[in-house]
Amino acid sequence: MKKIITVLLLFCSIVIYSQETKPKESPFEFYGFIRFEAFSDSYKGLNAANEQFFLFPLFVGVDANGKHINQTPTYNFSSMASRLGVRIIGPEIFKAKTSANVEADFAGDLASNPAMLRVRQANAVFNWQRSMLLVGQTWHPFWSGKVFPTVGGLNTGAPFQPFNRSPQIRYDYRPDNKFILSAALVSEFQYKSYGFSRIDSVCPKGLAFCDKSESFSRNANIPEMVVNIEMNNGRFTLGAGASLKYIKPTLYTVAIVNKNEVKKYVTDELVQAVSFVGYTQYAKKMFVIRAKAVLGQNMAHLNIPGGYGVKSVDRTTGAMTYTPYNSFTTFINAVYGKKYQVGFFGGYMKNLGTTDALYNFGTVTAPATVTPGLMPQIASIYRIAPALAVNISKVRLVAEYEITSARYGLGSISTSDGLYKSSVDATNHRIQLMLVYLF
Repeated sequence: MKKIITVLLLFCSIVIYSQETKPKESPFEFYGFIRFEAFSDSYKGLNAANEQFFLFPLFVGVDANGKHINQTPTYNFSSMASRLGVRIIGPEIFKAKTSANVEADFAGDLASNPAMLRVRQANAVFNWQRSMLLVGQTWHPFWSGKVFPTVGGLNTGAPFQPFNRSPQIRYDYRPDNKFILSAALVSEFQYKSYGFSRIDSVCPKGLAFCDKSESFSRNANIPEMVVNIEMNNGRFTLGAGASLKYIKPTLYTVAIVNKNEVKKYVTDELVQAVSFVGYTQYAKKMFVIRAKAVLGQNMAHLNIPGGYGVKSVDRTTGAMTYTPYNSFTTFINAVYGKKYQVGFFGGYMKNLGTTDALYNFGTVTAPATVTPGLMPQIASIYRIAPALAVNISKVRLVAEYEITSARYGLGSISTSDGLYKSSVDATNHRIQLMLVYLF
């Protein structure tokens, strides 16, 4: 009997010990994927991330025989879009559940050094019963939460889908389970606006030193302000938002005195831009369809072609005022299937011209204007992209065909609206194969 009791006590002590030493659930959740892409293009384009992120064909002129210089077949293999992230569940603070997210990929500085680790997301979240506060870098509010295209390309529908991740402070309020009201203050970081890095004289050549930088937004001393409302009943989502953004293109202007002496004058002139977004999604079983439309001004920081132009010039001080380009973009995206998926993406972008007339630095017969921005000479773009995908456990295989065509303005520019009287089309055909291993 004593032996039986001894054995039982020993067993109980082992059970108690094992329960006491059981490791606690980790507050860290690591995630990511290895992404390999093989693709072929028929026309070189404006792109980034080792040409994986393709926006639109880039027209640079024709040769002596009239052939497009950039119309040449190219291919590439790349894994630099592979991603690594960690989600962190924190303690309760201010009666809110807290969490954090840090995410990086290897796309680096997309222009000058596209093969280094860069931050994608880095934010902290405070979640109350009816509200949420996010502080840090994440998707721009015009990304619209979960309503973004499912495609094979790394561009994720850009330039028809606003594409931007930025530092921000965002507050969401949920009056009930169906509605979300949001307000955000957004800065610039990796996706930037255009301005004048240097001004030598008040003429197109002297104003030609244009570049993109987050400093043009910071110098305005006013963050981008975005509000949004979204309704979601499970299957159906409907949302709309608006943005007010300012940039200061230059800190000073110049005036030339007696053809030799140059005087600088501080300027506080800003470019104001107002933009609107509307989106919807319907999901049922294995079918999802999404649509979005954006009407806005100077949306280069969202990877949407456009910018602004010089509206007036004071010849005494070189002081300038500006007028924004207006752009409209829209897309529709449908996906059916789970293990085997078929998808379709169609997008269209239209340059609606400047709000006001541009200042003519030239003559009536040979007008000259100054229009900084992301290819404001593009009149329109369209894209059609069907895709097939297979999802097997942690592996996703995608085959996609993407045709993107951009219409570029040529010849004489109209000072009344910043558009051109003639145009030329540049069209790219991309065939892409992709393998993603999720972990």
